[in-house]
Amino acid sequence: MKINVSYPYPVLYMNNDDYKQTSFSTKIDVKEEFGEVKIEAHFYLDNLEIKRLIENRSCVYLIHVECSQTSYRKAFETHQERLEISIPTYQLRGKIVLHSFVIAKEAIHNYTNEYLNDWYKGIPLTFEKGNILAIGEAIETTLIDDHTEFLNLPSIVTVTKSLKNDYMDVDIHSNNITIYLPEYEYHQYAMSAHSPLKNTILAAVIVPALVYVFSKISEANGDLEEYTWYQVLDKIFQENNYRLEDVGTDVLSPLKAAQLVLRKPLKASFEEIEKLHRTED
Repeated sequence: MKINVSYPYPVLYMNNDDYKQTSFSTKIDVKEEFGEVKIEAHFYLDNLEIKRLIENRSCVYLIHVECSQTSYRKAFETHQERLEISIPTYQLRGKIVLHSFVIAKEAIHNYTNEYLNDWYKGIPLTFEKGNILAIGEAIETTLIDDHTEFLNLPSIVTVTKSLKNDYMDVDIHSNNITIYLPEYEYHQYAMSAHSPLKNTILAAVIVPALVYVFSKISEANGDLEEYTWYQVLDKIFQENNYRLEDVGTDVLSPLKAAQLVLRKPLKASFEEIEKLHRTED
């Protein structure tokens, strides 16, 4: 979904100056658990007039979810400042894009707002049903397929684009391990499904993330055991005659643990590179 940046009416948006000293933003969290993609959105609207329109049911907060691989497109609405969405995992695959808006649910005539820029003064303003009053953050995230050849473990990892950080970061304090990539690195990763170096690209992202995760397990003193990703990894280790609690000790280093779980990713990467060289010759 491509966002239009030019409208015949004022839109509260961080990338224009239709309004002064007011803002609309959205914090969107995505995680995958028990066969569902869970989306939680928190709306932060600093504009009394638009808030009043939402309270009067003339407008709504809206999250639009789109997945190009499965052609999934759906909008979810609320009058509350928090919205929870659950979508069956099988309906989404690969990259998903989420946009946030405030949308008119009915025609709004004689619209006024004290924060409008001066050039709108004295101009009669009308919003038709479906018009956008405000645009918030948009995020992209990539779901790792349950059956990916590379990971050989259930979907406990989510890779998401970060617009704030210049370096990869990892969050382990939820049911999924979330890997945040800078914008350029994220786009390269998102295209890896069709790359002849798919395993190499995945290894470059997943291996250091798992090394970080395993290094934190020994420091956590059991505080991570409630999370789904921990329970899945614990089961995998048990099935292969290892103990997850030994990771980070002299028995099993975080680096070796990551390679065990990913089934020798370094070897798979070099095999891909070797195959690519052979085809070029």
